[in-house]
Amino acid sequence: MNRIIILLLVLPLAVCGQGTKRIQPGKMYDAGESLFAPMFGFRATVPAGWSGLLPRESEVFLLNSLTSPAEIFVLARQSADTETLKKEWIEGFEMDSQIRLKAKAATISSGVLSSEVIAVGNFINKSMRAYAVAKCSQSGPCITALAVMPAAQYEEVKKVVDNFMMAATFEPPSSNSLYSDFVWKDFLTNQMVTTYAFLENGSKETTVNLCADGRFQAKVTKKGILKNQNPAYKGKLSGTWTAEGVGEKGMLHLVFDKGLPPLDIELTIKDEQIFGGGERYFVALSEQCK
Repeated sequence: MNRIIILLLVLPLAVCGQGTKRIQPGKMYDAGESLFAPMFGFRATVPAGWSGLLPRESEVFLLNSLTSPAEIFVLARQSADTETLKKEWIEGFEMDSQIRLKAKAATISSGVLSSEVIAVGNFINKSMRAYAVAKCSQSGPCITALAVMPAAQYEEVKKVVDNFMMAATFEPPSSNSLYSDFVWKDFLTNQMVTTYAFLENGSKETTVNLCADGRFQAKVTKKGILKNQNPAYKGKLSGTWTAEGVGEKGMLHLVFDKGLPPLDIELTIKDEQIFGGGERYFVALSEQCK
């Protein structure tokens, strides 16, 4: 499979809602939400009765039916055309080391390639069928939607895939940074930021809860998120917070209630990981913020 396609996590895939927000691994997207992969210039909409997900540690954008075991895998290829893909589908390609996929009757209509796909291998579920549709832009990128569904639902899911791909559009690809429109204030609101210090007597964690009302609550060890700052930053602390910045770098400002000096922390995001002052920060939804 990797010989033929580049999978979507390697690319900047975004969800367009309020502005253009990048898709977040592990987050579910509902029917009607718009998907955008700027490196390919590909736009599509999550179908009615389906949800979308970019699983963590995965390279495939996945659409799941809300009423059946059917799934649609959205795959991408940097440069190709439908005639080349058709030949490859007819010849067959490796899905993995145990399963080979081959087009049953590949056809091209209105620039869209489609075919039922037959799986060959030792571990094939005979009660399932597969269907694939590919669409390419004039700029070169191609998107393939590969659906796997119970045999009894083949025609129903086939129609969903056809409509999904026919309604999809292409625009000129963009190589903008994956985080070019990453808004730090939005990202940090109602989140808990955690760091860990690994000591001889065990590990300790520092947490800072950043609530939407502009207040924060923190529990700080002598080592951790503020380890290179004033040693008075320890124990239970509170105050107000603000954040600024759009893109890979941002700034977190903390103003303390106890008269401690305010603190500015420069933040960066890279490969979905958050860093501040060279330290790894872990960000999760805060249970303290109401």
